[in-house]
Amino acid sequence: MKPLDPPSRYIIRLNPADMLTLTGLLTSALAILSALHGLYALASAWLFLAMLGDALDGIVARRLKIERPFGRYLDGFMDMLIYLVAPALILYLQGFDGAWGLFLLLLIGCGCTRLAVFNDIGNIREGNELAYLGMPVFWSLFGLGAYQLLVLWLPPLWLHALLAAAIVAFGNAMLLRRPFFKFKRLGSILSLTLGGFALLATLQWLLGSGVA
Repeated sequence: MKPLDPPSRYIIRLNPADMLTLTGLLTSALAILSALHGLYALASAWLFLAMLGDALDGIVARRLKIERPFGRYLDGFMDMLIYLVAPALILYLQGFDGAWGLFLLLLIGCGCTRLAVFNDIGNIREGNELAYLGMPVFWSLFGLGAYQLLVLWLPPLWLHALLAAAIVAFGNAMLLRRPFFKFKRLGSILSLTLGGFALLATLQWLLGSGVA
């Protein structure tokens, strides 16, 4: 008979994948602090770095065979912060406020619903590949990154109208009962996350230097 594990002093023992998930707290905090100081491109850049940690924790869990329901729930809470609350706060501070803020509530509401479904069922299979049911929430960061670039060229009213339409379309896509592509190659994940971080951090430097 296998001996029972000794009782733990704490309610849960965090494994390496959980620790990686929790790095989202630091990067999201840096994003929020940057936004509060008016450094919106840098704030968005930090969230791309947070997305890297979010992508790697699942890979680590599968490689070390330490997947468990707790990790999926913890990941869901971090996803709410990284992909919904922090981007909404950045956009609000950047001027997408007043009545426009209702669209941010729509973003958060649809995103929370989609994450709750994911916590219940996890990934799905599309043929022989893993896929998402409903558009994954991390696509919010690509919209946020695009916003930081478009704000340089579009007048505020046009920009806000475009963002509102994008949020409505994104919210609908998150709730659709259809499979969406899941990035699996480490090279693709690193390119998207580190590339987004570098692009937006460089944009912030250019803005601070008066070049952009």
